[in-house]
Parts: sequence; C-alpha cells; structure tokens
Amino acid sequence: MSARSDPIRILHVDDDSAFAELVAVYLQREADRFEVESATSASEGLERLSDAPFDCVVADHDMPGQNGIEFLEAVREDYPDLPFILFTGKGSEEVASDAISAGVTDYLQKGSGTDQYTVLANRISNVVERWRTEREADRIRTRLEAITANSTDAIVTIDAESTVRFANQATEELFGYAPERLVGESLTTIIPQRHRAAHLDAMERYLETGARTLDWTAVEFPAEHRDGHEIPLSISFSAFEEDGERRFVGVLRDISDRVRMEGELREREQRFRQMAENVQAVVWMTDPMRESLIYVNPTYEEVWGRSTESLYEDLTSFLDAVHPEDRERVEDALDSQVEGSYDEEYRITRPDGETRWIRDRAVPIEDDDGEVYRIVGIASDVTDQKEREREYDRVLELLDHTEQIADVGGWEIDPETGDVFWSDHLFEMLGWEGDEEPALDGALDVYVEADRARVENAIDDAVAAGERFDVEARFRRPDGEIRWFRIHGEPTREDGEVVTLRGAVQDVTEQKLRERELRGEQQFVQSIFNALPDLLYAFDTDGYPIRWNDRLAEVTGYTSDEIERMHVTEFVPAAEGETVATNFQRIVEDGARVTFESAVETKSGERIPYEFTGGPLEDGDGELQGVTGVGRAIGARKERERALEERNERLDEFASIVSHDLRTPLNVVEGRVALAREEVESDHLDQIDTALDRMNRILEDVLWLAREGRDIGSMEDVALRSVVEDAWNLVADRAGGADLRYADDASDLPVVRADADRFSQLLENLLGNALDHGGANVTVTVGALADGFYVEDDGPGIPEADRQNVFEMSYSTSESGTGFGLSIAKQVADAHGWDVRVTDGRAGGARFEFTGVEFGSA
Repeated sequence: MSARSDPIRILHVDDDSAFAELVAVYLQREADRFEVESATSASEGLERLSDAPFDCVVADHDMPGQNGIEFLEAVREDYPDLPFILFTGKGSEEVASDAISAGVTDYLQKGSGTDQYTVLANRISNVVERWRTEREADRIRTRLEAITANSTDAIVTIDAESTVRFANQATEELFGYAPERLVGESLTTIIPQRHRAAHLDAMERYLETGARTLDWTAVEFPAEHRDGHEIPLSISFSAFEEDGERRFVGVLRDISDRVRMEGELREREQRFRQMAENVQAVVWMTDPMRESLIYVNPTYEEVWGRSTESLYEDLTSFLDAVHPEDRERVEDALDSQVEGSYDEEYRITRPDGETRWIRDRAVPIEDDDGEVYRIVGIASDVTDQKEREREYDRVLELLDHTEQIADVGGWEIDPETGDVFWSDHLFEMLGWEGDEEPALDGALDVYVEADRARVENAIDDAVAAGERFDVEARFRRPDGEIRWFRIHGEPTREDGEVVTLRGAVQDVTEQKLRERELRGEQQFVQSIFNALPDLLYAFDTDGYPIRWNDRLAEVTGYTSDEIERMHVTEFVPAAEGETVATNFQRIVEDGARVTFESAVETKSGERIPYEFTGGPLEDGDGELQGVTGVGRAIGARKERERALEERNERLDEFASIVSHDLRTPLNVVEGRVALAREEVESDHLDQIDTALDRMNRILEDVLWLAREGRDIGSMEDVALRSVVEDAWNLVADRAGGADLRYADDASDLPVVRADADRFSQLLENLLGNALDHGGANVTVTVGALADGFYVEDDGPGIPEADRQNVFEMSYSTSESGTGFGLSIAKQVADAHGWDVRVTDGRAGGARFEFTGVEFGSA
C-alpha cells in the first residue's frame, strides 16, 4: 500500500522534552508528510487538541500530573475515535490491559536503537489511514441510508435455508416483529400456514434446478402479522452471493400501510462504527508477473510469525501458512494479480498453532505509458473484525440492489445553491431523458400543477424549520402516464442551519389503486379475528384491558365500556383471583409464559371452565407493554376427565370383586385337589392343576390391567440389560432349552427413562410370550434401536393377518397362555408414551419394536 500524500498532523506528549524533539526528528525523517507538535504534559496536550485538529496522538505513560492512561481517558471524552498510540518506556501486561480498556488504538514499548522510530512511524501511518478510511466509509453510508431510511417498504435478506439474515426497521410496523427478533428466524414466520410448505418447496426446487415457479418482481402475496392477521404485499426478490453462499434480498411492500426505517438506519450506523478496529496491515510489492518480491514490511513477521527473509527467498512461501481448505482458492486468485483484480479472504496458521483470518488485496501500479510495472498489496489481519466487515459488505451489497428492487429513487438538494442530485433509478422512474438534473425550479416542474405547490411548500418548510416531511404528489411521465409518488425528505443541520436536504421518491401508484380494496379486506380480516371461538386479549402492566376480541364480550356478557374498566382478576371467581394475579405478575416481572386453568365468571354469575395461555406484550424496542394471551374453553375436556375418573372407579370396584369373589373359590378348589391327591392317583388331577394354574395367571393379569395398567409411577434411569436379565430369571422355569442373547455387546444397551416396576412387567410378559410360543429351543434376542429397543425370537413368528390382533385381550395361540401378556406389554408401552409394532424377526420369528423411548444417562 503506498501512503497517501495528505499530511499527517501528530501531537506527541512526553514530559522528556529532549526525547520528544528526537522523536519528532526521526518521524519527519521517516515520512515528509509527518507534521509533529510536542507537549510536555497531559494538560498541555489537551489544550493543543482544543486549539487545532490533529490526526494522531502519541503519548508516554509515566508523566507528572495525569499519566498516559488518564490522558487517554480524557482525550476519549471529546475525541472518541481519534487515533491514540501509547509509546511508553514502562511495559507491562497491566499497562497494556488498562490501555486497551481505555480505548487505545495501538500500544508500543520504547526500546533502544533507531528502529523503534521506524516501527512507530509505520504504526502511525497505519492507524491514521485506517481512521481516514473509516470516516470516508461513514460518508458513503450516509448516502445509502438517506435512501433506505425513508423507504416505507420492508427489506429482508435470507439465506438458502430461508433464515432471515437481515430485516429493516419497517418490518416491525409491517409484521409486528422487531428486526432483531426476526433475524435468525425462518421467513415462514411471516408466511401464512397454508403457504409455508409451498414456499419451502419452491425454494428447494430453485436451489436445485434454478427454475422459478413465478416471476420474482412485484409478486402479490399475503403475509402474516405477529398478531395473526394477514397483510397483502407486493414482493420483489433478487439473488446474490455473499461469502460464497447464496443469499436473497427482498422488498416487501405493504400496499396499504406506511412504514419507516429510521430505527434500522441508526442500528446500521452503530454497527458500522464498530468495524475495522486495531487492524495491523502487511504491505508488499512484486513485479507484475510475481516472479520476485520487491518489498514486504516488518509487519509480515508479526502477522505470519515467519521471517521476511524467507519470503524474499521464496515469494510463494507465504502459502505454506495458508489453511489447506483455502490454499487452492488463493493460488487460483493470485493469477488475477496481473490485471490487479485481487481481493481474497483466507485463514493462516502461525507457527505457534494460532489460526488468523487475513484479507489480502492487490492493486496495479502503472507507469507513464499506462503499463503495469508493479503490484502492490495489503494483507490485513481481520480476525477480530471479520464479522463486522461482513456486515458492512452486506450493507454495500444491499445498496446495489435496493433502488432497483425497492423501486425507490434518491435525491439531494443544496438549499444554498439550489443544485439538485437525482439517483440513476430516479431518472428511470421519471422517464427523464439525459443524465443531468435540472435546477430546483425545473425539478419541481415534474409534478402535476395541482400537486406542485404541496411539494414546494414541504421543501421550503423543511429548509426553514429543519423538519422532515412526507408528502404524496402526482407526476406525468413524458409518455403522458400519470403516476403517484411518495416523497420523503430529511434535512441535515450544521450549526443550526440546514445545509443539505436528502430524501427518497417511491412510486405508490399501485398502492393508491388498491387502497379502497384493501380497506374492505382489512374489515374482512377483523371479522375473522372476532369470529374466533377463543378469547383473545391484552392487558396493560396494571392489569386493565387494552385490546380484546368480540368473543370476550359474548362469553362474559359485559359491554365494551364495562370490560375497559375491569381488572384482570374481575373476570374470574373471587376464589381464583389470587391464581390469576400470581400468573399475571410472573409474566410482568419475569417475562415468563404461563398456562393455567381457571373459570370465567360471567356477568350473570355463571362459571365457565377455561385454560389460559399468556406471555409478555412488548413494543418494537422490546419494552414491556403488558400481557397478552388466549383463553380456550375446556368444559368438554373436564367432562371427559370426570367420565375417566368414573370409569377408573368402576375398574377398581371390578378388581375388588374379582379379587374376592373369584380368588376364594379357586383357593378352595386348589385345597380340595391337594386332599384328593392324598387319597387317589389320577391324571385328571394333573389336568385340574394345569387349569387352576392358568386360571390364577389369568386372574393376576386381569387384576393388573384393572388396577395398575392405567398409568405409571415415577420415571427413573433404568438399565435395559439389567431389567432384561431380571425378567428372564422370572420366566426361567419355562425356559427349557431356550437361550437369551444380545444383538451387540450387552454394554451397548441403553439406559431407559421408565417406571422400573412397569418396565419389568413389560419385559417379563414379552419374554414369557416368546417362550410360550417359540418352542423349547427358542432363541430370544434383545437389541437397541436409534430411539428404542426390540425383542425378537426365532420361533414360528406371527402371521401378518394376525398382527393387528396380538395386543387384544385374550389373544393367544398357546393353550397354556392367558391371552393377556401382550396386552399388558402394550398397556405399559402406551402409559410411557412409546410406540410398539410387530414385524418379522431376522431369523423368521416374531420381532417387537418399541420406539419413541427417552434415553437416560449411562
């Protein structure tokens, strides 16, 4: 990078006047453009700063009165951005840390020899050039934001996944979402539910094929406001590349409402001022063919951690530090340096292992004959500033698209001279031939005579009073077409005087044509809002209504005037007022979202059960305005719950009857069979024992289903392997030659969140079923699934036609089975919220798969 020829005025503050004079001599020897003034104390330095402008301050640390850090803090109060270098003989981590905290631009410790003055000169040049560049960037942004600040359209950018990366301030007025709340969310947040799938499908198809389902210019499409009502939009989208990734910028125009962008403008300015701080640049020079390195400054060693000698010996050696994923791209880009079109960002890995981001740029230097004879480049360490610079680049990219996509033209007037500036797109909007703007009087002639005075008066008032304006007027194009324009203007003051008037012109013809139709559509949307069966409401922070739908008046019987004066606790019975007040305060004080049940007490005293969901109501700046929520009638659900309780009571009664009235006679029969065996020997007695055993097992299963199968107890972490082996031991007397195996290493079986007793019952019934139906030598295998587990055997399996019936009570293909085992397993799975299905095992037997299982910690 060649230094600019503009002088650099330096204020050097050091109590050692002899050293200060020496520094001035060496600095001016390093660069003719350095103009150095010295001060021997911080107080004198502050006086010099107030008397004349300086480009950089260089100060010692140990000085009488205020030290260097205190001087820096005093300077930052009046000159927050002025470059400040602490050039001190006292070097320590504490001093460096304090200097950085106080906002120092650079920090340099005094040393021995004259090389330190060369380093200081380079540091001064770098920080001043960066400071001047940032000030120039501010002026560029001012013109961009003069256009975008007055746009009434919402402007958003999204990535390939439809995630919003940028949203201007107008989105808040248009959709009810503050930009910072919308950024990071899917664009479907503002798309009605019925259109979301189609949008995502169209986006995916475009990314895969490049095919558009419709034209992207001025598409009419509905959007969804945060409060649920729909907004008709005119949408224009365009694709562009950012950091190698596909992006889309869109302008969403509310055909009826007017929006403003000043808040977003201020936010962008704040982000811009935070960019590019403390950048240390490497300056290099080569011949046009890159055959030899002509020059590289010492900063290369600081940034790359490698010697400049190694780079002089081999120009391409800097590539050795480039990250492998970036190296090929950088090598390809180097070939373009002959034309001077080189600007790349890449990563380097220093010898100490640290990875840094570099922005490397090159420009050609031409001789008097116009031939390129040198390539000069700047490699800046942008690790800390990369994200901020990406944001700035995105804003500049947005400038290239905004005027065309938003159909907004920019203008500027010099009140003193009457000179007028029009942007290129404003020429196109007006249909004006040529590329020179008329004087102010001629510029006003573009408007129809009936509207001309309104525009002229707005401009005169803005210049006189320094106030912004927003007017609408008609314009007749050269082809005779009449268009409606909306003209925004905002004055810029200096010393109380308006020195510039800037603004934007927006074509609102289509909006005008649709306003009447839109008003009817808005009434229709409001009627739908009022027709919703739920209660929709909003209360201020004191608990008084600020908005509600007609359903609230219909349910409570109160008039709107009565509702307006009622406290939130007055809509519920007195006994439930404390519950409502407590939840209300949780929302107001903690920003919580709450759900609770309470009755609504009508004007006539009737109490209607409702379930309420509420949360904080915030404005566009995130300030709490109150509480908003929905109330849903739950009378029908309450009836179902009461019916369920009655059914459970009947099941408990049935279980008691079964337990008492059936178990007693079974005990009598078992006792009589035992007595009979003492008197006679008969095969009939064995068959009776078998039948009694089956009846007892049926009785146990029926009682379990009636008393314990309805719900589960506390959930805990249960090792699947441990429960399987315990259950296998319980059915081992029926195992015969059966074998239990695990699909993989048993240690890989998961830990399951379950009611341990119910889970054991499930596996006991499942393993018992495999033994009862699989034969004496059946092999049972247990294994893990991605979200559950399975149990399978190599027995005869279950015919596909019977698989829908296996979980029904009394289903069994074994004469000894109760028919309840698999039903119990299904009941336990349902109680845990698991899904279960029957399929073929790998060896042809039956396989039971349980999914939707929550895993615990190992």
